[in-house]
Amino acid sequence: MAINNGLILTLVIPIATSLAIGYGFGVKAQRLPFKAEIGFSEKQLQFLKWWVKLALVAGVLLPICLLSLAWRQSSSWVFWGSYLLIVAIQLLSERVFSRSLVPSIVVPIGFFYTAFRLWQLLDGFAQLRFSYLTLVGFGVVVLFWVANLVMLMVMAIPTIFIGSESMSQS
Repeated sequence: MAINNGLILTLVIPIATSLAIGYGFGVKAQRLPFKAEIGFSEKQLQFLKWWVKLALVAGVLLPICLLSLAWRQSSSWVFWGSYLLIVAIQLLSERVFSRSLVPSIVVPIGFFYTAFRLWQLLDGFAQLRFSYLTLVGFGVVVLFWVANLVMLMVMAIPTIFIGSESMSQS
């Protein structure tokens, strides 16, 4: 079954939303070992300002360019359309839930959607036809999201996970 079909996308959105709401209420009630606030250092904040700009280019603008290069392929419209829909839903979820629940909710939302996006891209690799240029662009998109997942695991999760404080003091 193709990951970018309507049923899978329709299931992923409520699952991610339910997990986010559970995380938000769990953290607010202090039932989960995570902080409500994100404790980035000044260096990390500077890095993240740069990272967000890179995400806009590699995660949004480049896929729009790839879609425009393959605009005659219906599979390209389906794939990149669902990809961009999920990106938009992620950004909307992060904005709404970080304001209404806890700011740190952007980390698990980002982690879940990045992992799903990599699954989408793996599926898209089998669906799409590539020229050399679009294959290179597709590879850049994949590499960015792999790097984003690593960044979340190495930098973002430790700043919100309460158990990582005791580990770093040992």
